[in-house]
Amino acid sequence: MLQEVVATRYVTPLREGGSLPGIVEADDLGTYVMKFTGAGQGRKTLVAEIICGELGRRLGLRVPELVTMELDPVIGLAEPDEEVQELLRASGGLNLGMDYLPGSFGFDPLAYEVGAGEAGRIVWFDALINNVDRSWRNPNLLVWHGDLWLIDHGATMIWHHNWPGPRRPPPSRTTRPTTSWPRSRRTSRAPPPSWPRWSPRSCSPRSPPTSPTCGWPTSPASTPPTRSAGPTSRRCSPAPPTSTSGSRWTRRPRPGPPRPPAGSPTACRPGRSGRATARTRRPRRRRGGRPMTRDVFEYALLRVVPRVERGECFNAGVLVYCRARSFVAARTHLDEAKLRALDPDADAAGVRAALRAVEQVCGGGEGAGQAAGDDAGRRFRWLIAPRSTVVQPGAVHSGLTTDPAGEVERLLDLLVR
Repeated sequence: MLQEVVATRYVTPLREGGSLPGIVEADDLGTYVMKFTGAGQGRKTLVAEIICGELGRRLGLRVPELVTMELDPVIGLAEPDEEVQELLRASGGLNLGMDYLPGSFGFDPLAYEVGAGEAGRIVWFDALINNVDRSWRNPNLLVWHGDLWLIDHGATMIWHHNWPGPRRPPPSRTTRPTTSWPRSRRTSRAPPPSWPRWSPRSCSPRSPPTSPTCGWPTSPASTPPTRSAGPTSRRCSPAPPTSTSGSRWTRRPRPGPPRPPAGSPTACRPGRSGRATARTRRPRRRRGGRPMTRDVFEYALLRVVPRVERGECFNAGVLVYCRARSFVAARTHLDEAKLRALDPDADAAGVRAALRAVEQVCGGGEGAGQAAGDDAGRRFRWLIAPRSTVVQPGAVHSGLTTDPAGEVERLLDLLVR
């Protein structure tokens, strides 16, 4: 049986999870990560979380302790986030709580090493419970005091989310097969009339469409269809002529806007493709004569949050991405004095390893691990997604620059050091 506790204080939401879990304090003065029954995934994910979590603990794997938490919806009345308010309002009653591991890092294979035996046990366990939510992009693993912990087993037991219903009895032999089809498909329709297709090039435009040269039958009983005859009229009747030249039909060019005179400032000039393109402003030139083009870039700060429940943080790096030049880079600088001031028991080596892994992913090549095959934009989007509570990416901002590499150093000196 799981321990039962009562939630007494909502601390902060965790944006790393898709179901928006939150850190909650209980009446036993413990801190837990609560997963709500009112989330979009539903109650079955919490049932799978309990079954697979307790199974993994009994198999010798490190899984945080699970408890059931009683939640009063009035706790969320003063929350500023409307999404959090709605989630707490819809989750009154029993919910699932997981023991909170303060100061834990999200697992990154570039920063931490795992033994072959432990890795094999985790892979075997995922195959046993049919876990489809553990990948190198989203490992759902935490590193706490040098040990590896397994979390988030709500996406396991896929068959649990879609139980097969009772089988229907086989149809009787006396039942006609056509009775299972809708009435619109059982009704037969007469085949469309097989009129010969008429081409405008097969006769003169002045000749009537019933002439023998057009291919229409000459018998009085069969007459060519008109436009109101049905769906076959579009296929049989020709388009009305617009102009004639000789014995063939030609279409008039579509009328367009009048062209400005050649000397006007709005005149167009032919581009590379042969079409007329509007004049563009030439880039400004420096005094040396080289053009000065400014490209759009995006950047995000890397923040270190030693204790997420306290909300204290400081900047420790910057990410810069320029799509026009396929450029992505990161520079980090960890001030250990600030880290010790916020949390004397913080793992400085773990924070430094996590920051170093971000630089390796941006650098590409073999040092980027499995992300080496991604382009610069995809690596940047992956790095700015929240994956850890200690090293968190900030909001993404944009600007203009002529030197993305120099912009990285400038922002590091301006915002981090």
